[in-house]
Amino acid sequence: MPATVDVLLLAVADVTRDARTINLARALAKDGVTVGIVGAGKQLHSTVASEDSNIAFFEWLDPGGRALRRWWSFNRCAATLDVRARCVAAMDLFALSASRSIARRCKAHLLYDMREFYFALGPLQGKGLRQRILAAHESRLVGNVDDVIVSGELDANIAQKRFALAKRPVVLLNTPPYKDVVPSSLETVVTRNSHQSTSLSQKTLVLYQGVVHHGRGLAPFMNAMAVMPMVQLVVIGDGPARHDLQALAERLGVAHRVAWIGSVPYDELHQLTCGAHVGLCLIEPISMSYEYALPNKLFEYMMARVPSLVTDLPALHEHIIRHPVGVLVDPALTIDNIVLAMERVIHAETYTAMKHACEEIRNLSYERQARTAVALFREHL
Repeated sequence: MPATVDVLLLAVADVTRDARTINLARALAKDGVTVGIVGAGKQLHSTVASEDSNIAFFEWLDPGGRALRRWWSFNRCAATLDVRARCVAAMDLFALSASRSIARRCKAHLLYDMREFYFALGPLQGKGLRQRILAAHESRLVGNVDDVIVSGELDANIAQKRFALAKRPVVLLNTPPYKDVVPSSLETVVTRNSHQSTSLSQKTLVLYQGVVHHGRGLAPFMNAMAVMPMVQLVVIGDGPARHDLQALAERLGVAHRVAWIGSVPYDELHQLTCGAHVGLCLIEPISMSYEYALPNKLFEYMMARVPSLVTDLPALHEHIIRHPVGVLVDPALTIDNIVLAMERVIHAETYTAMKHACEEIRNLSYERQARTAVALFREHL
């Protein structure tokens, strides 16, 4: 007999590190919806389920390597999956083809989480053919979708116009579930992963969390670190640009002040983030996807009550004006602009005011988003 669930979520990712999939699954399960997750991750049951009997896992053995190889492997896994679902959701574009196949097989409704503008991805800047193929793939599949989900109001406007959607996409912000500030082991972890010659008590710990791609502000910030000797950069995450950025740090003479922690399970992220002094959200406008980004790292910093450096881009600008939890930096991200922004963010009165503004995360946490998410999926069940 095939397994039966109300909602099946598919993600070409290590689910233990995929906040958007984890939070959605938990919100649905809490409301009594049975959820299946197809994805990678060795700690799925212990990390994601939290002993929730409403969540089942169908593990995909990620082969790693090139995107095409991983996509082919995921589709093959989905094709052999013995599961029935009433509603199927692709948690990214790369899972959409497999999700459509399962939805057709089960005669289920199909939802698509367009968490980025896949037709204009930052990592594909300068790779025109690959970007055009991906965009065409998305355009072809979106017509089969019953509802589209995006991560910001501006994204909803752009996606509806680009794909001529009959229904406006549903907005689910990339916010985490509510947590209080907790004692952090970040300094201990940094000490273990860096070669400091001075005590970390004398340093300003600036945290970047997320995938390590070009265009995420790490290179401009490292350039500025050359004239900010008391700054320690901490990178929680991994990705294809790590080698290049490590080489850049060596050339700039700041490698001893950059700690590369690697990726950590999502459930461990908040505790580490609470130990930072400043959060880095310096998105470079190298693509439309980046230009309109409203990434989860900004909300994670807010949850840890950590003020941020934030690029002055449309969605980020709107957020900071409404919730003054960080200092806006001109998109040129020059050394002078970054240094001035750092001076502003660590100024005692400004810093205190921004930490206080971070309390507004109480009204933005995923518990608020969950109402919209549950209502959407209930509509399709």
